[in-house]
Amino acid sequence: MNKLYIDGENFLFKAKDILKAAKLIKGKPDITHLKMSHLRNILDQEGKIEKVQFYAAKLHKHHNSRSLLKKSELLIESQRRLKRYLTNDVVDFILSGHVRLQSYIAANRNHSEEAIFKEKGVDVRLAIDMLTDVCDGKVKVAFLASSDSDMVPVVREMQARKCRVVYVGFATQPNQGLIATCDQSILFRDEEIIESFKSA
Repeated sequence: MNKLYIDGENFLFKAKDILKAAKLIKGKPDITHLKMSHLRNILDQEGKIEKVQFYAAKLHKHHNSRSLLKKSELLIESQRRLKRYLTNDVVDFILSGHVRLQSYIAANRNHSEEAIFKEKGVDVRLAIDMLTDVCDGKVKVAFLASSDSDMVPVVREMQARKCRVVYVGFATQPNQGLIATCDQSILFRDEEIIESFKSA
């Protein structure tokens, strides 16, 4: 089986920059739909992908302030809508890990409110699933949509078990370490991401 593994937060962060520059969205919460079947067709030219798994972290409401609560509720609703859309587009939406509030500074006379969030556990679940699939003989070609350099050791382990790994990245700022390590690289052009958003 050929399978596409998508590091959701990583993918959406890159897509946000492209869609924002094209004036299609204001921020990441506006990405409530992406036509993955459109992007999948581009990748299918290198071998038909039979399954797509999109990994995302569980979001939580934060009650530190009214504005932070409103922002977290917006992100949760945005993720729900994206999940519904991707599921209808035959994508397995896998919630793993959490997005935690790492630090918070309340607004005062000198500073505006400051909140820093950190995602935990998604890359670990993604790596475990990839290695489990190859060890169980469930995948022959793994398409990895992530620009996280921490995935390089996972790619090497997959290759050691006779699995071909294709790096799926973005033409703007691709990960050179994954390009050098993977058997092949496919880089989405900005217009392909824009078309995936518009056609949804």
